[in-house]
Amino acid sequence: MTDTTQPLAGIRVVEFSTMITASLATMMFAQQGADVIKVEPPGIGDPMRWLGSQKAGISGLFHNCNQAKRSITLDLKSPADVASARQLCLQADVVIHNYRPGVMDRLGLGSAALRDEKPELVYCAITGFGHEGPLANRPAYDHVMQAMAGFMTLQGHPSGFAYVKTLICDKVTAYTAAQAITAALFARERSGSGQHIDLSMLESCIAFLWPDGGMHLTLKGEDVAHGAPFADYYQLPLRSTDGAIAYAAMTDAHWDAVFDLVGRPDLKAEERYKGLANRSVHMAELASIIAGEKPNLTSAEMVAMLASNDVPAAACLSLEDLPTDQQALAMGIFEQCEHPLLGPVQHVTPPARFGGRKLAPCGPSPALGEHGEAILAELAARPQP
Repeated sequence: MTDTTQPLAGIRVVEFSTMITASLATMMFAQQGADVIKVEPPGIGDPMRWLGSQKAGISGLFHNCNQAKRSITLDLKSPADVASARQLCLQADVVIHNYRPGVMDRLGLGSAALRDEKPELVYCAITGFGHEGPLANRPAYDHVMQAMAGFMTLQGHPSGFAYVKTLICDKVTAYTAAQAITAALFARERSGSGQHIDLSMLESCIAFLWPDGGMHLTLKGEDVAHGAPFADYYQLPLRSTDGAIAYAAMTDAHWDAVFDLVGRPDLKAEERYKGLANRSVHMAELASIIAGEKPNLTSAEMVAMLASNDVPAAACLSLEDLPTDQQALAMGIFEQCEHPLLGPVQHVTPPARFGGRKLAPCGPSPALGEHGEAILAELAARPQP
């Protein structure tokens, strides 16, 4: 019987990458049962190992993007190590990298060369800006991509610039890569052939942002009745005596409950705030009025009052609050375990449930080169492609 909590068991992935995009994508595969081999340079390995809080050459960020993988160090300036890397690739189902265009080709590890020998290989190349255009060979990092993909103007709406203070572009690209690779593996099951996947951070991020961020730019006719951009719905939270809450009022009944909560029942009579179409035009104005009020209530009291009228609402929690939040505890979102090098660690469990069950606990993040000898021994024991 197939173990539904290990849906990718038997799939081998070879990852050449630094930082987030490919690392996070392949960790999802590792959590779902794939054998993921992370190829790192000798010395410091993936620079992500040293960013932020770290111990024994493993940072919290590295751990959160590299659980359940095996690590091998290979010097890709050494012909012998390149030969080992090539052998690894030819024994894999998936190869993924996030190097600049042309780097893997010059090493003899490019998609065409490998898939010429192994047509069933799925090869994913992640770049910042693709292979065409004036920026094709430029390096790309999250905060630069936030600027170019429109995130900063959206966050600073209506007249400023602001970062989304998380590596959102890296993570969006990782999830896009994971979906694309999964689709290619599914196609291979039917056709027997692998394929090359090109994926840029810029395209991934604009595609992610556009459904709502670009909704007011989608319809181009002169007869279009334009409402407020969705950014107008994201105004300041509603302050409480002990913090703040967020709410998502959509219907007239929802808004009536909000007006009562903030002590502004007079707003119910305002025609411009009645109906979704009217509110859409005046949303920035309305949200600003509500944000200016401060009911003499705690966050819990405010959420309870809105919940009694079926208005979606929640207290604004800090990251430190999340592991002990009752809903997070009920869902088993966080897991604490002992890491062989780090000692006690806390991380988020994979969100998808397969067959109604959470994924089986996965292995720890690896030390640099921890599995090198075992991986090379496996290569030596297998027939040469």
